[in-house]
Amino acid sequence: MGHVPHVYVPGPWPDATIRLTDSIRHHLRKVLRVRDGSTISYTDGKGHIGAGTYGDDEIVRGDEQEVAPASPAIVLAVAPPQSTERARFVVEKAAELAVTELRWLTTLHSGPRIPRLDKADAWAVGALEQSRGAHLMRIGEALDIADVASLDVDLTLAADVGGSPILDVLASHEAGSVAIAVGPEGGFDPQELPENITRVGLGERVLRIETAAIVAAGAARMG
Repeated sequence: MGHVPHVYVPGPWPDATIRLTDSIRHHLRKVLRVRDGSTISYTDGKGHIGAGTYGDDEIVRGDEQEVAPASPAIVLAVAPPQSTERARFVVEKAAELAVTELRWLTTLHSGPRIPRLDKADAWAVGALEQSRGAHLMRIGEALDIADVASLDVDLTLAADVGGSPILDVLASHEAGSVAIAVGPEGGFDPQELPENITRVGLGERVLRIETAAIVAAGAARMG
């Protein structure tokens, strides 16, 4: 099913066919050039995924299954990069890595404006469709580092130069949920990180925000 279009269609789906919104129909016909009678893959972004037939601006539902969320659950809190393109990169790559939730992080040295929620959601949907996922990454309200420290997760990490190697820290914990904070250019203020957040290093080089965010999320997902 590698060449079959994959589309996000919010549920619920109460009938044997799924009626599509104007924007989804436009995307399928004009962008993906899907023709009537074509096989199409679809998901509600909550783990329900199926393969059906497209026609008359609707999807005739076919074989469907439930897909379990990726483990561990990952909350990625990232200081917004300095450009829209770099922020979009963070959203798209985090979604492709099946990050559970993305939160923009406000810090003492944060400067750039936080991307609009509707834009970030659209980027996440595009990444979900491209990566053929079943779970849409949530994008929550912005928070600060104290909020990150109080999240209900098994393990809370912050990318920080001089911290313990992230892979070593992850290997020493059997965490079902992880929160990872990535600070702004130049890193966190020395007095900013709460004591109950574990500092982790991402390698010998100083990384850009978006690179650090994806390295950290990838380590948590693959480790």
